Amino acid sequence: MGTYNDGILGSFSGKVGPVIGSNWRGKSIIRSVPSKSKKPISTAQQLQRDKFKFVLQFLTPLKSILTETFGANTGSKTPFNNAMSYHMKQAVSITNTGFAMAYNKVLIGMGGLCSIDNPVVYGTATHALNLAWDDNSLQGLAYPNDELLVIAYAPSLNDFDYFIANSQRNAHSVTLDFANVFIGETVHLWATFTNTDLGITATSKYLGSFVV
Repeated sequence: MGTYNDGILGSFSGKVGPVIGSNWRGKSIIRSVPSKSKKPISTAQQLQRDKFKFVLQFLTPLKSILTETFGANTGSKTPFNNAMSYHMKQAVSITNTGFAMAYNKVLIGMGGLCSIDNPVVYGTATHALNLAWDDNSLQGLAYPNDELLVIAYAPSLNDFDYFIANSQRNAHSVTLDFANVFIGETVHLWATFTNTDLGITATSKYLGSFVV
């Protein structure tokens, strides 16, 4: 059922006859009601739909982060749209049993800030991981107060752990203390820097897989 706003010449929302009214980013949009296709989808179309669903399920827990770290809105595309597009094209492969993420191609951030330089990860005696890097804050588009962002993913748990604003670029190192559920698990790590004041992020780096 449609609802008129400001009279017959104003905007409306919902379905009215053969058209649908909605509001998108402050603009009134009118579109026709899509007709149902009776043509069965092809194998290629179903494969693309399944691939989209697989990538969406993987990235959805990161949506709030990717919205901030994957560039700006470009036309009708949001940063999360851009992240979906990138991973659909670059970071997923078809296997005998379905799909798999290429973890070394996954990005948790994309932008013009200088990336983390020479990152090294090593274990500790307390079921934590240490991450060290070189301070490159004298380079262009690298600042001492850039905030470190590290994300870990445990495939066997299908779960992420997040390390946000624990350290800055000029700190050289940080200890990653994981939630108890990750102890003993193999995790994949990615790291990037963000600068909230400038609204930019570094293109992230894959750090490898490690046992917590």
